[in-house]
Amino acid sequence: MMNEERSIILDRYLKNIDTLYNNIRSWLSPYGSFIIQEEIEITEEVSGTYKANKLIIKDDKKEVVASIMPVGAWVIGANGRVDLIGKLDKVIIVNLEKDGTLLSTSVQAGDYQEAVTRQFYKGIDISGWYWIEDKRRGKAHLLDKELFFELISEVSDYEF
Repeated sequence: MMNEERSIILDRYLKNIDTLYNNIRSWLSPYGSFIIQEEIEITEEVSGTYKANKLIIKDDKKEVVASIMPVGAWVIGANGRVDLIGKLDKVIIVNLEKDGTLLSTSVQAGDYQEAVTRQFYKGIDISGWYWIEDKRRGKAHLLDKELFFELISEVSDYEF
């Protein structure tokens, strides 16, 4: 992969993280939460080491509720991944494009051969950050305020 292509992918990933963090800030603003951003380093085989921001969400007592940890820009079937990590569990959130990453396979039976193309994930109506509910079925849900609060409750047993 050429350097220029790598930097385009990396820039897009970091911009998408910024957009996600801005959304989270606005969703949490009415709740008196404290949001801390910390720089971390990520090392990926394709890009080497780069810096990204981790987001730490604290409640009004300054207890950590959850954190959003960037994992990588190079993810199969997505434009990057972050993990929402709480004290009980973690969930994976991936950035997907409207048309979705296509998965192509070739099917052959005797002399008959056909190329089959299908979307990697179902339910991608707009580009953005998605939570994959069921890896087996590939059902993706756009991360909005309501889903974000549900996921926080799931990983941290915390209600906003």
